[in-house]
Amino acid sequence: MSAHKTINPQLALDAILDVLIPANRDRDIPAAGELGVAAFVTEAAARNPALNSALVTLIARAGELAGGITPHTVRQLESELPEAFSLLLTETYKGYYSRPDMRAKVGVGSHPVHPAGYEVASDPPALLNELTAPVRARGPVFRDPTGGQA
Repeated sequence: MSAHKTINPQLALDAILDVLIPANRDRDIPAAGELGVAAFVTEAAARNPALNSALVTLIARAGELAGGITPHTVRQLESELPEAFSLLLTETYKGYYSRPDMRAKVGVGSHPVHPAGYEVASDPPALLNELTAPVRARGPVFRDPTGGQA
């Protein structure tokens, strides 16, 4: 039987987020919990019952595990509760990397992904020819919508 200890849900969530995206002091990049990503996650959970349930379950389980919230604890949560963990991880990434200040620090444009998008260089014509050669060699693979009648 696990010993259940009282755990502050906000502090637990911040600690888990700090493990998921740790700080990099050399590059002046804060950890997710210290950046306040928990607010983003909890706001998303208020609109998404599955995420809310996942958070409650993960934090409750974290309170049952010995040793506080460490990388080992977070790996254990991921192993024991993969669906709940996946929901939290996705929202953590969304909350962290949706911030223009953080995207700029990790070398991604600080403008929104949509509608502006990111500039993508065109592939060289030789590469495009190589990539599409098997498709062109196969020939047309579709039905004539007119049934052969113009």
